[in-house]
Amino acid sequence: MKKSIVLFSILLLLGSLVFGGGCSSKSVAEKVMEVRAEQPQLKATVLDHPPIYDRLNDSLAFNYYSNGLILDAAGNLPRAAGSYKTALKYFPESYEIRYSLANAYFRLRQYDQTLATLDSISPVDESVLILRAASYSELGKANMAKSAYLQLIELEPNNSMAYPHLAGFYRQEGKIDSLIWAYGNMARLRPGNERIWRELGRLQAQNGDYQKARDSFRHSIEVRGDQTNVLSYLGLAELYVIDQNTDSAKIMYKQTLELDPFNMVANRELAAIMVRADSLGAAIPYARKVVEATPLDRDAVRRLGVLYFSVDSLQVADSIFNYLITSGERNSVNHYYLGRIRILNEDYEGAVEQFTVLTQLADSLFESWLDLGYAYGRMGEPEKEILTYQTGLNYVRDQQGELKLLFAMGAAYEQSDQVTEAVGVFEEIIAKSPDHAQALNYLGYMLADRGQQLEYARELIEKAVRIAPDNAAYLDSYGWVFYRLEEYDKALEFLKKAVTLGNDPVIFDHLGDAYRAVGDLDSARVWWRKALELEPDNEPIKEKLGAEQ
Repeated sequence: MKKSIVLFSILLLLGSLVFGGGCSSKSVAEKVMEVRAEQPQLKATVLDHPPIYDRLNDSLAFNYYSNGLILDAAGNLPRAAGSYKTALKYFPESYEIRYSLANAYFRLRQYDQTLATLDSISPVDESVLILRAASYSELGKANMAKSAYLQLIELEPNNSMAYPHLAGFYRQEGKIDSLIWAYGNMARLRPGNERIWRELGRLQAQNGDYQKARDSFRHSIEVRGDQTNVLSYLGLAELYVIDQNTDSAKIMYKQTLELDPFNMVANRELAAIMVRADSLGAAIPYARKVVEATPLDRDAVRRLGVLYFSVDSLQVADSIFNYLITSGERNSVNHYYLGRIRILNEDYEGAVEQFTVLTQLADSLFESWLDLGYAYGRMGEPEKEILTYQTGLNYVRDQQGELKLLFAMGAAYEQSDQVTEAVGVFEEIIAKSPDHAQALNYLGYMLADRGQQLEYARELIEKAVRIAPDNAAYLDSYGWVFYRLEEYDKALEFLKKAVTLGNDPVIFDHLGDAYRAVGDLDSARVWWRKALELEPDNEPIKEKLGAEQ
């Protein structure tokens, strides 16, 4: 076969006549080469007919076609299309002329005419399918475009142009399996593109295929392991977190920080990992980096303050929470921690100030009222403490919060020796929640310790022990009520069990008393001494030991 139409026409254009239309300052040859370079490459097998110039009337077809190329190169698409149409009259079976006409229609945005022209081309090859798919896309016919791209990869599975378009369709349709298939082929054809591997890994992770996702992220990092690809490091680290492979996650996050020291995600996640591992001090440097990277993120600043509070860096924590408040933020958490810092520093008036604001910001949360009441209690003002709990009951709506405030109020009554009021509150709790073991035990022990209503006290504590049989405090109360009832063998039985479950000086003291009651003074002194080791300043125990020498 002689030279192909394309090569011959380009050479001949240098001397051909222009049938109307002009050209720009560039040479005609240069413009023709540019036009041809923009058009898809055609297979030589489709040009299996004799070249146009070998046939009797082919010179006219060739001249009109050549003129169309020149006009095309000059940017005069309407006249170029006209020349191609005239050329087809003389050579209607020409693939090259018909495809050039379709291409001109496409660039003229005449997509229906593009498709009509392409429909008359046979055989269909890659170039035709690409132009057909692009035309359908421009017309908004996504399904038709997708079908054309699928035909394209059926014809040529290694065509790299089809898969990105198919990925776009599948993404819009939400078909993640098909989307993964498209990206898998893109990665196969372009293995040196880290972005494709990274997106493939992200999709596989989203689909729950974590092992394949890890492999894809590793491929991405192998292709490009610099700062531009930190997202692959982060993706791989997140998968390790999901797998609870904390050590590998830390390694990946730290590698991310080597590339990007102020990467907020890596610093935040490393801080979280350290917190979960109770390495609060180790979390602080990463939390500080997050704040440095995002100084206006008040949640990040607050988390840093909580970390400093947790490691007893109270002065730094105080400055952070004060900064948040003075910056105009009204967040109850800030006042809670400032109040706790005041309590730890024994600045109870300051604690009352902070917790008062806390009740104003979060009046329906029982914790706010508990904290304020506790601060008054530490100040030695039981009346204000009790009044705080009573006030809180007017705002708290959930039952558990109500029961906690009632319990605190009952304890405050008891500690201020208002026994009748305390009994009334604890009986109210039991009426509302019959299995409230803590209230049952507290009320029973309070009565037993005072030698009041001992049978009633025993019934209350017995029920608490049935609810929580291995609670050392409840067993101690049970043993102690039997002691008060002068049933010393039973008292010893439960008190000896209690000391195996709790290391408490009160339990040790009670057991010593029970041993003394049955005449075993040696054992009594053993347990009193144990109690004194835990409470060296306990004068009543010292008196017992001195009296029994």
